[in-house]
Amino acid sequence: MTSLWAATAGPEPGPTKTLDRDVTTDVLVIGGGMAGMLCASMLTQAGCPCVVAEAKRVGSGVTQNTTAKATAQHGLIYDQTIKQKGTEAARCYYEANQAAVEGLRELARAVPCDFEDRTAYVYAEGTPENLERELSAYERLGIPHQVISEAPVPVANRGALGMEGQAQFNPLKLLYGLMPAVDVYEHTFVTGVHGNTAHTDHGSITADHVVFATHYPLVNIPGLYFMKLHQERSYALALQGVPPVDGMYIGEGGGFSFRTYQDYLLIGGGGHRTGQGPTPDEGYAKIRRFVGQTYEQPAERYAWATQDCMSLDKMPYIGVHRAANPRWYVATGFSKWGMTGSFVATRAIADLILRGESAVEGLFSPRRSMLHPSLFSNLGVSAVDLVRPGKRCSHMGCSLAHNDVEGSWDCPCHGSRFDEAGEVLDGPATKGIDVGER
Repeated sequence: MTSLWAATAGPEPGPTKTLDRDVTTDVLVIGGGMAGMLCASMLTQAGCPCVVAEAKRVGSGVTQNTTAKATAQHGLIYDQTIKQKGTEAARCYYEANQAAVEGLRELARAVPCDFEDRTAYVYAEGTPENLERELSAYERLGIPHQVISEAPVPVANRGALGMEGQAQFNPLKLLYGLMPAVDVYEHTFVTGVHGNTAHTDHGSITADHVVFATHYPLVNIPGLYFMKLHQERSYALALQGVPPVDGMYIGEGGGFSFRTYQDYLLIGGGGHRTGQGPTPDEGYAKIRRFVGQTYEQPAERYAWATQDCMSLDKMPYIGVHRAANPRWYVATGFSKWGMTGSFVATRAIADLILRGESAVEGLFSPRRSMLHPSLFSNLGVSAVDLVRPGKRCSHMGCSLAHNDVEGSWDCPCHGSRFDEAGEVLDGPATKGIDVGER
């Protein structure tokens, strides 16, 4: 299915090129999504020679399937962060993500991408206690906010907490605007990295620094990313002929999200762990059932799904990939908030490459403690699916589940996905599978 952004961004700038020889550069960025293109653009502007290797087309992965909210409001993250990591960590998280909103706003002045200021709201689906605790965290951190007694969304709620100074945009328009100034090789699928050289079917790229901006890291051992991450599917519809909403809204318990783009209402929800659904109560079916019960004559124009890379503690992994190779960098685990997370990662990795340090290095370090309940959940899923009979994932051998809704073979362990012919749709897998008979 086609996302709203893919349908409205216009044609990709040309001409494009594919790697057809061996190349040497200062920095190789693997992945031409939001994180990869922003990073390459920032480094190029700083005078650092940089090459992007993209397996398909720029923005064709997670970026084109986002809901494209540029916000530092990530659910109820601040109360949780204060409790788990302390006030200063929570303040650092907010300041880094709000700086990302401002950075995107500045980029949008030069690259038209339908950037619009909006207040972001999280609404209470049940009792308001969780919102009240988050409000206390906002007040403690000095976050500009507003409280409304009822969110103007077609879901029963007990009020909403708004974060001011946030925004929304069309992510593909931004990436297409950045492309002419970035050295990009499309249809260049990196199958492995050894030392400072990345290998493809059509040549190699050797660089002093390598940035893994592939959503899920292409190389996840060493680094233990296969233990620290899992992936989830989430779904969205774009409707016409229904009332708009003023602002960006998300339910505090994982309920539906709402925001308006032009004359479209975007509704997101129905998520589940990759390889474990969707059930009849998840995915598109859940959103469509809600739409049918809520609106008289809705016109569904676009429907799409995305892949969310989830960290153990809901904070991204940004920085040096592993201590043994300090010139490898990773940006992953954005946990549904990849638009601001990508910019945070861009600034941090650029600082590490150009200056050897980053202000957020400690908070987002990929080498931070793994002791979290989510670790044992991830290990439990992997243990079960490694022994379950069925078609095997080419990444680490877990048993695949067929996704009848999207027509794919999905891995519940690490989120790799394959089409009906066995070709890779989503990593970390880099090799296809033999689908044989179902």
